[in-house]
Amino acid sequence: MKKVNYILMLVLILSVNLVAAQDEETNRSKFSIGFTLSEQLVGKDSGENIEGTLGYAINSNMSLYLSAANATMRSDALDTNYKLDKYAIQVAYDFLKSENTKLESIAGFSFINFEKKILEDDNNGLGVDLGIQTTFNLSGRLNYGLRIVSTYSSFSPGGILNAGINFTYRI
Repeated sequence: MKKVNYILMLVLILSVNLVAAQDEETNRSKFSIGFTLSEQLVGKDSGENIEGTLGYAINSNMSLYLSAANATMRSDALDTNYKLDKYAIQVAYDFLKSENTKLESIAGFSFINFEKKILEDDNNGLGVDLGIQTTFNLSGRLNYGLRIVSTYSSFSPGGILNAGINFTYRI
């Protein structure tokens, strides 16, 4: 839990300091904040996932995202609910872009933490994220879209799949 508090404090400090960092050409920062609401599947288990992100536009086609997510999963096989936390660093690359819409590939690494009552011995570790997202309303500060990310990890009781809607606000 201390690790989560440190991450949240770092995001808060960075967010306050980054508001002043402006891009000279567009008078907008290269930074963004956002959240994703998605349905998450782990093997046969399912649940709702909420994810917060802090993004940085490396250039016009590539962005870097730091994210923290929490899901409440339902397991019919075990007849219980459990928590699943995920912290990730991801890179998104625009491979198809129009004036107001873009399609991006996502690749990254994540740290996954299952609740102890599900995986007692090996309940956390690293994963590899692969996915795709589409974003609309590029001309405005508030963007929205659809996002699908699959996380592969050797200790997980099944593949982890997130599919949902995302909202991003460019600072």
